[in-house]
Amino acid sequence: MKKKELLRFYQVAAAILLLVSLYLFSESSKWLNYSAELENKNAELNATLALTQDRLASERSHSATLENELEATKSTLIETNASLNQCYSDLEDETQQLGVCLSRNEELSTFLLKTKDELENLSAELRLFQDQIEQSMSWFIDNSNMEGMPLNLKYQIDKCTSNTEINAPCIPTVMKEEKQWAYKREEDDRLLSLDEMLINNGGDCEDWSLFFKAAYNYLREEDKPERYIVSAVPGRGTFKIYDDYFYADAERKEVGTTEDNIYVICYDSHCIVAVSDHEIKSSEDVYNLDGAPAIEPQNGQYMFTIGSMLAPSICTPDECDYSDIWLIITDDDIYDFHYNRRWVSYKDYYSAAAYYKEKVDAMSSLIEQTAG
Repeated sequence: MKKKELLRFYQVAAAILLLVSLYLFSESSKWLNYSAELENKNAELNATLALTQDRLASERSHSATLENELEATKSTLIETNASLNQCYSDLEDETQQLGVCLSRNEELSTFLLKTKDELENLSAELRLFQDQIEQSMSWFIDNSNMEGMPLNLKYQIDKCTSNTEINAPCIPTVMKEEKQWAYKREEDDRLLSLDEMLINNGGDCEDWSLFFKAAYNYLREEDKPERYIVSAVPGRGTFKIYDDYFYADAERKEVGTTEDNIYVICYDSHCIVAVSDHEIKSSEDVYNLDGAPAIEPQNGQYMFTIGSMLAPSICTPDECDYSDIWLIITDDDIYDFHYNRRWVSYKDYYSAAAYYKEKVDAMSSLIEQTAG
């Protein structure tokens, strides 16, 4: 019983072992297949992993590049931000300065408008000054010729000319003898007009000089041929003045012709007239009087030749003695050397006033455009 049971036990055990072996074999085959599948999958995974590693390496490289670019961009952003902050700060400063400028601009506009009013007033004053100069020049023109004086006065002056000459000594002599004119000192020492000399029966040296010039201009315009201007100088014989009036121990001296001009010249503290074939139209022309003969208008006698030895010369910026010629009067102007040691005339003053008026008007117009 025990042997049978033991045998059965072994049989059963062998059967179980066989079954187990069969089962294990069967399962082993499955696991082999599964293992093969796993190996295939593992190979695929390894291939995928290698590809992924390659991609990861590429991505890491690209990431490093991006990181560098990001750092550069970050640095640029930091710099840009600093620049923007500086610009903002500068903008605030500029805004403050703009506010100051706007405030100053308002002040400047107010100042410019006030200046414009002052410039307009100055322009009006310059125009008034020009008008006064024109009036002064007109005065010399109006008193440069005695054509408009009374007929009885011109009748006496007509005695001083003929078809060949104008007798210089006759002009003052006839006025003294026929009209009782004389040298008369003036308290205010101003230039008398021809009408004032007529009323005053004479005047001082510059008045006699102006009258002599006016009488000469009247005589030279008569319808007669060119005539000599004759003066008197010391000499043998007698010099006929007119009618029964003579200069003893004198002789005639031709000092020019009726083609010449006569100008009033003043030197030292005395005024006489000079005869010149040059016209004086500007301050530069006054030096053309050098070499011109000079006549004493109160007696018509020859005095000297300008610029000759021991005679007065024309004042220059480099040299001007008290005895030199410092004032010249023409038919329409007066030239004075005493201003800044240079010759200046009414024309010069007028031109200067016109120049500055033009500048003032231009400035006023510019201010109106700027501040208006």
